[in-house]
Amino acid sequence: MKKMMMVAAMIVLVALSLHMVAVAQEQQKVKGKVTKIDIATKSVTIKTKSGSEVTVVMEDASMLSKVKEDEKGEATYVTVEGKNIGSRLRKLTEGCQ
Repeated sequence: MKKMMMVAAMIVLVALSLHMVAVAQEQQKVKGKVTKIDIATKSVTIKTKSGSEVTVVMEDASMLSKVKEDEKGEATYVTVEGKNIGSRLRKLTEGCQ
């Protein structure tokens, strides 16, 4: 029983340390023209003013309904293991661009 409690405690500590690493990631934002929305992969691709394209995989797929292709949008994300993981997506209005 004591050994099982130690194993459980170690699992919790590892999980918390991994969570802290993810929290420590610096949030980034990308804004520009929404060029692609892919429901299957829960991703949105945004083309910046400079012409580069950034693809963000949204944690919550329902966020994808906030923008449409060819609209101006902004995604907030962190990069984890080479993937851009989005937490927020919004449509930009004329004053926000």
